[in-house]
Amino acid sequence: MKYRHIHYLDFEPGIEENVVLDAAIKLAEKGGEPNFFLKAASFLCKHTQADYVAIGLLSKDKLHVSTCIMLYNRIVQDNFTYSLKGTPCADVVTQKFCYYPFGAKEYFPDDKLLRKMNIESYLGTLLLSPESEAIGIVELLSIKQIENPALAEHLILVLSPVLETELLKHQAKN
Repeated sequence: MKYRHIHYLDFEPGIEENVVLDAAIKLAEKGGEPNFFLKAASFLCKHTQADYVAIGLLSKDKLHVSTCIMLYNRIVQDNFTYSLKGTPCADVVTQKFCYYPFGAKEYFPDDKLLRKMNIESYLGTLLLSPESEAIGIVELLSIKQIENPALAEHLILVLSPVLETELLKHQAKN
C-alpha cells in the first residue's frame, strides 16, 4: 500500500510517543490475525483517548460507510451503515484526511449522529486499495478535543496498510 503524506510534518515524537509508535508497528506486524479490527481500534482508542473509534468499508458508489468495528469507550458497538451526505466522512473521501479539532457537531448540522454522540472533535483518514482507490475510513471521534492529533495521525498511518489489507479481505467475503 502507498504511504501517504503526513499533515504534521513538524511532529517530533517524545520518548513516550516513540514507545507508542513502536507498539503500533508491532501491532501492524500482527495483521491477518483474528479480530485485527478490534485490536487496532482498541489500540487507537487507548492511545488517542478518543471516545469513539470506527473502521468502515465504503460502498461501491462511495455514498455510504458500513462499519467493520465501532468502539465507544473501548466497548464494541453494533455495526451499522450510514450515509456520507452531510458528514465529516464525506470530506475524508474527497480530501483523504480531515481533522476538526472542535465544533464538529455544529460544523455538520445535518449529521444527527454527531449531535446524538455529542462529538466535539473528529479526525478521519481514508483507506486505499493497492490501486489507490478509496475503500474505507478510519475515524476518531471525541466529546472533547483530541489531545495529540499529530500522534493520532501517525498511529493511523502506521496501521493503515494492514487495515487496508483487512478491509479488502472483508470486502471479498461480503
